[in-house]
Amino acid sequence: MDEPIVYLSTWRIKDGKIAEYRRFYAQLLNAIRELDRDVVAFFAFGNSDGTEITNVHVFPDAPTLERHMAVIREKTGLLPGELTSVLELMEPLGVQVYGAPGGQAAAMDQGMKDDGVPFTGKERYLGGFSLADRRS
Repeated sequence: MDEPIVYLSTWRIKDGKIAEYRRFYAQLLNAIRELDRDVVAFFAFGNSDGTEITNVHVFPDAPTLERHMAVIREKTGLLPGELTSVLELMEPLGVQVYGAPGGQAAAMDQGMKDDGVPFTGKERYLGGFSLADRRS
């Protein structure tokens, strides 16, 4: 059975970088809309002063997450262990992961953990549904 994977990540936007972040995120959204159509949800929420954001990313299964990693690698140059372009704009405050990512996502997560980014979450999927399930 395919199991969903959900990421919630919180980032501090570096001083004076919110406009640059917005441009980066708009380009990322365009790439995902065009090339990564099976992603269930891809949201960003920010605080009122533009200093912190939280991303909510929902993938229906591990193969979709792996395709997503290929898209962001191709469109942004992000690789496991190489987040330089993102870290010029923001710094990670923490990540929650629900489900069990593998492959490139797990490698990227491990690099962030090795750098001291706090990770929490739950690996064991107990059940549920998404309205996206009705698309098939």
